Amino acid sequence: MLHWFAIPAIVYLRSGFGFSFLSPKSVFLVFSWATVLFTIYAWLEEGAWQSYWALSSLGMGAAFLYVTHLVVAFTRETRRTGKHDFYSGTSHILKLPGLTQFRGNARIELAIQLWVEPLIVLVVATILRSFFAEHLLSQWLRLVAVAMWCKEFINYWYHLRHRKKQEDVFSDAEETMDGNPSATEFAAPNATGRKPREKRQRATTASGQSDEELRFAEVLRLLPPYDLQQAEQNYCALMKSCRPDPNDESARNGQRVAELHDAIEFFRSRPNGTG
Repeated sequence: MLHWFAIPAIVYLRSGFGFSFLSPKSVFLVFSWATVLFTIYAWLEEGAWQSYWALSSLGMGAAFLYVTHLVVAFTRETRRTGKHDFYSGTSHILKLPGLTQFRGNARIELAIQLWVEPLIVLVVATILRSFFAEHLLSQWLRLVAVAMWCKEFINYWYHLRHRKKQEDVFSDAEETMDGNPSATEFAAPNATGRKPREKRQRATTASGQSDEELRFAEVLRLLPPYDLQQAEQNYCALMKSCRPDPNDESARNGQRVAELHDAIEFFRSRPNGTG
């Protein structure tokens, strides 16, 4: 229901949504179909269009924008260039002259999406009711403003819980590794008497693991025996933690992302994905 009421205004106020944020597709597509039928009724019924034209126009525009954003987000996902999950879009307010420097600032975006945008919708509803006597649309916009705030608060709360859970997992992993040195410390290979070779062989530890494998396992924070499923889970969590801001393209983040990509590709390329 929050998606039903909130999205008609959100798709007007923002762009660049994450695919998962638009995921309640069935709910809003039903809303879109109902809006189409209602608009047809208002157009054909004698005297109805004068009362419902504003409501129908806003709903039809929202349905069109929603489908457009959904197609764009899906295309980005298939090309692996999409925003992180549940990214609730970039406000058009941050595209105004003098405010562009705040794009990518998580606190500013949260303040705008949680407080400024619902306030704008409430102001528009008040203007429509006071100066244009548009009661139906103004009443709907008041519900939309409340739904926008609730939906953005739930999204913010999800991020807080996800970050806390992620920090707990990493903290537990570090404690386990600190308490079991044998899991991370391996005897160096004995290279005494080794003759020089034209092609350098991959160095291995006493347990048969290569230096490359140990390095990639450390990047993904894996403990032996290595499991591809755990590697995939850690990879997704670390990608989100090292790139909390989709607009951050610093060299440090780029290097970290490249390391994570190399590590997961290494484990994916193994015969059984395990070690």
